[in-house]
Amino acid sequence: MKYPKLRELKEAIRSLFSHPATTKYPFGKPEIHPRFRGKPQPQETCVGCGGCVNWCPAEAIEMIDDIQNKKRTIIWRYDHCIMCGECERICTTGDGVKMVPEFALAGFKKENLREKKDCELVICPNCGEIISTKEHLLWTLSKIGEKQTANLGLLNLKLKELGIVDETKRKIKIDRRDDLFELLCPKCRHRVVINDSI
Repeated sequence: MKYPKLRELKEAIRSLFSHPATTKYPFGKPEIHPRFRGKPQPQETCVGCGGCVNWCPAEAIEMIDDIQNKKRTIIWRYDHCIMCGECERICTTGDGVKMVPEFALAGFKKENLREKKDCELVICPNCGEIISTKEHLLWTLSKIGEKQTANLGLLNLKLKELGIVDETKRKIKIDRRDDLFELLCPKCRHRVVINDSI
């Protein structure tokens, strides 16, 4: 018969009187490291720019544009997410999405594994193309500060948001220069500026 070594006996006796090395999860609270990457949680500061949608390696973030209702919906699908943290890293605002320490995401319904953020779309009045979301444009204006007046269309959007300017049409039409006060897509704005300078 082979007898146990003294070292093994010592370890066995020590483990009888010491606390367990593992946690009691799911019967107790798990000990989560501060840098743990759990699920990506969209924040109120998300501007709906779509940067995370284009960058997600697992294609777990979906963007749906409803031009008729001027609404953009961004959907985070946690059943596809690999929790890499790229959406948090690439976020335009820096805090539009955060990796929270929640990791128990199992469930029986896919609807419970989804989170969404709705934003208001801004459409070009000339060609009908999507410019961006209203939240994204207002965030951009807050970043450029005193240079806001360089784009009269963007400035007009901010003044409407503040309630200084309303949606009423101007009574006097000033030929082509009237379009300079509209918020246009880059192509239409370029066309207006080029035509105005001729």
